[in-house]
Amino acid sequence: MKLFADWTSCSACDLPPRINDDDDVVDGLQSPKKLLVCSRCKSYAYHDSTCQQRHWKSCHKRDCKEIQKALLPLQQLIAWQQMYCEGNNQPQQLKEEHPRARMWYIDTLERNQLLDNETWTRGIELWERKEYLEAVVSFQDYLDPFRRAWDQFHSSTDTTMNLQLDASNYNIYRSIVLAKRLLFCAYCELDGELVDSARQRLVHCISVLITIHSLAESDEAIRNTEDTMNDAWIELMLSMEEVPSQRIAARHVANMAISLGTILSPSADVSSLPPSPSTNVHPPPTPCRWVNALQRPGYMTSSPLVSASYVPSDKQPSWCRMLEEKWESILNEYKSLATNNLQNWLDVGSGQRGSGHDDYRVVAGQSWKEYVLFGSGARGNDNDAPITKQLLREYVPDAVLLAEKGGGEVIFSRLAAGTRIESHCGPTNLRLTAHLGLVIPNNRTDCRIRVGDTWHPWSGGKVLLFDDSFEHEVRNDTEEERVVLLMRLWHPQLSCKETTEVASRREEFLMEAMAKKEENIQKRYQPPS
Repeated sequence: MKLFADWTSCSACDLPPRINDDDDVVDGLQSPKKLLVCSRCKSYAYHDSTCQQRHWKSCHKRDCKEIQKALLPLQQLIAWQQMYCEGNNQPQQLKEEHPRARMWYIDTLERNQLLDNETWTRGIELWERKEYLEAVVSFQDYLDPFRRAWDQFHSSTDTTMNLQLDASNYNIYRSIVLAKRLLFCAYCELDGELVDSARQRLVHCISVLITIHSLAESDEAIRNTEDTMNDAWIELMLSMEEVPSQRIAARHVANMAISLGTILSPSADVSSLPPSPSTNVHPPPTPCRWVNALQRPGYMTSSPLVSASYVPSDKQPSWCRMLEEKWESILNEYKSLATNNLQNWLDVGSGQRGSGHDDYRVVAGQSWKEYVLFGSGARGNDNDAPITKQLLREYVPDAVLLAEKGGGEVIFSRLAAGTRIESHCGPTNLRLTAHLGLVIPNNRTDCRIRVGDTWHPWSGGKVLLFDDSFEHEVRNDTEEERVVLLMRLWHPQLSCKETTEVASRREEFLMEAMAKKEENIQKRYQPPS
C-alpha cells in the first residue's frame, strides 16, 4: 500500500508543473519539472520554495499538522502491511507457504475470551435499551485491549512477538466477528465526533481483514471479509472528507485501497474492468471498486462503466445544444422564481429533498441555495416554471426520469458571491451532472469548478457536463452571484435511448445503489453480535 503521490498542479497557484529548460529535452519534447511535495504532510505540492512559502502563510501552516495527524494511522497501516508481507511476495501465498500467518491481535483474542465477549454482549443489551452512551463505553472497553496490542506492535522492535493463527474456519470466523465489531464501534465514534479514535478502529479492522483475506475459503467468509473491508475503507475515506483541513487526505485513503488491490488479487482477471485514463491499462479489482484516487464514490457499479471526469462540448450529446438554444427562456423563468418565490429557495442540505442532506458540510462562505424543479421537494405542478419543465421533459428525459426515481433532483442552483464548495466526491458513478450557465460573473477566472485535476469556467447559455463521482470543488471568489440549472443524468452507458437490456441494467444498478445505501444506514444502528 502507498500514499497518493500523483500531484499534477501547484497547491499555491493551481498551475501545472513548469517546463524544464531547453537543454532538457526527451524525444524532442521538453519535460515538466517535478513538483516539490511537502515532506511533512505529503499532501501539498509546489513549483518552488516561493510557492511553498506563500501557501504556508495563507493556509498550509494551519493545516499541515492536522494532515500529519490524520495520516498517522494510515502510515501505521502501511508499516504493518510491509512487515506482514516481509519474506512473502503476496499475502495470498501465506495460505500455501505459511499456513500460520503472523498476527498482531491473536494474543488478545485468545486471552480472557469469555470475559471479553460478556463485555460486548452487555453493550448490546444497553444499546437495545437505548442507553447508547453506556453501550458505546462497553464496546470501547471490549476493543481497547486490541488498541494496546496494535500500539505495542508498532513500538516493539521484536518482529517475532506476534503469535500465529491456525487458519481454521473457527479462527477465520472469530477474526471476521472482531472486524465487524471494530467497524461498528468506529461508526459510533464518528457519529460522536471521536474522529481520531474511530480512524484507529478502522485501520485495525482493515488490518484484520487483510490478514485473513487469503485464508478465507467458504463463500460466506469471503463475502463477509470483502464487504466489511469495503465498508471500512469507505468510512475511513469519508472521515477525511468531512474534516475541512484534512479533506486532501481522502486521496491517500483511496490510493491505499487501490494499491492494496494489486497485492490481494495480482492474478485476477481484469479484462472486464475499464482501463486507467492515464495509462490505458486495466487495473485489478480493488476494495470499493475504486480505480482512481480522484474517483471515490460510496457506491460504484458492480459492472464497470467507462469514466471520464469531464465531457468537452464537442463530445456532448445533442440535447445540450437544444437547451443552449432555449437558455434565455429558462433564464427568464429563473428570474421570476428568484423574485416571486423566495420562500421556496432553501439552503442546500437543509433536508427539503431526499438526497444531499449532508451537502451543507462542504459549503464555505456566504450561501448556496436551490429551487427544486423535479424530484423530492418539487412542486406537484408546472405552474412555477412551465417552459423549463417542458424543455427538460422533451430534450432531457433522462434527467426527469432519474429525479423521479430518486437518483438526483433537477434544481436551480445559486452560489452567492464569496462562496466556495469544498472538494468532495458524489455518491455514485451511475450518473453525470450537467450545469447550464444562467447567471455567470464577469470575472470567469475567479468563478470556476475543478473536476479531477482540471479547472473549468462556466459560460452563460452553455452546458458544462461532468462526472461528479470524481473529486470536484467550486470557487466563486467574485462579488457576483453564480446561477446554473443543475441536472443529473444517467451515465451514457445507461442512457434511456439504448436497448431494453441497458434499461434493465439501469434499473438494476439504481435498486442496488439504493439498497446499499439503506443497508449502510442499518449497519450503523444494529451492533453485530
